[in-house]
Amino acid sequence: MPDTIDIDLAGHSFRLFAECCVYWPAQDMLLVADAHLGKEATFRRQGIPVPVGSTQSTLSSIASVLGRTGASRLCILGDLFHSRSSLSTEVRERVDGFFDDFAHVECSLIVGNHDVQVGRLPAAWPLQVFKQGHRIGSVALGHHPADPAEGAELYLCGHLHPAVQFRSGRESAGVFPCFWHSAGCLVLPAIGAFTGTHLIRPRQNDATWFIAGDEVHRL
Repeated sequence: MPDTIDIDLAGHSFRLFAECCVYWPAQDMLLVADAHLGKEATFRRQGIPVPVGSTQSTLSSIASVLGRTGASRLCILGDLFHSRSSLSTEVRERVDGFFDDFAHVECSLIVGNHDVQVGRLPAAWPLQVFKQGHRIGSVALGHHPADPAEGAELYLCGHLHPAVQFRSGRESAGVFPCFWHSAGCLVLPAIGAFTGTHLIRPRQNDATWFIAGDEVHRL
């Protein structure tokens, strides 16, 4: 079964990955959203005994798809970290290791609402930071969903952690993260291993691709 699906939106070709990533061949760019790195560190600091390892799992997912695509560029569409307290020593070391492993990849971050709370990141990290609405040709990149700005044909973002639910009678048959295209806006699912989801209600002209295990399917 397919772990990727190729799609075309507004004349642009993309590849959707079951790891919640989007590859943009024309720009040789991998796009991800809502990593929320270090979220488990924040919870544990507050005395909530959540499992460890979600940060490494998230970084490993990104690394895996970077390896598969050979992408020379990586863009995070907001919420790289969960909060300022997420930048624990262990989390910093893991991110240091990631950047060392992918020193050849040009990395950028679109500022999300959690990134504003985190504030300035370590200067040694090779990360370009852009505001919402950053343009690459006719494609705009952001964090919060919005209509494409004037002159843009497509808008890519995150923030919602979109998911769809299937039901069997009155019982839920499962909730699945999804890619959701609506009115020129493609919302990516959260790549973070320790994030929740938000159920969406696709409209008639929307396009939705959901992730079930290691497979991507058109709804």
